[in-house]
Amino acid sequence: MRVTGQRASRLVIIGGSDAGTSAALRAREVDPSVEVTVIVSDSFPNYSICGLPFYLSGEVPDWHGLAYRTAEEITGVGVRLRLEHTAKGSTR
Repeated sequence: MRVTGQRASRLVIIGGSDAGTSAALRAREVDPSVEVTVIVSDSFPNYSICGLPFYLSGEVPDWHGLAYRTAEEITGVGVRLRLEHTAKGSTR
């Protein structure tokens, strides 16, 4: 990702699970000037759905423990979160 002219690159990631959040954080790491937005359909970015059996079995007592990072940690590195949003299409 590179700055072209006066405008920085923009990256929109649909889905805030492990892969989406990791991609967003890596993009900011590679190029801090890139504008990264993650669209998440619920209020829980970086929530591990794969960890649900551990919560249901009682091994993880609080379901909040299934989130690797808080929204504040993600936005703290410059990633924009759009919680409770869905993507319906693209103009490109």
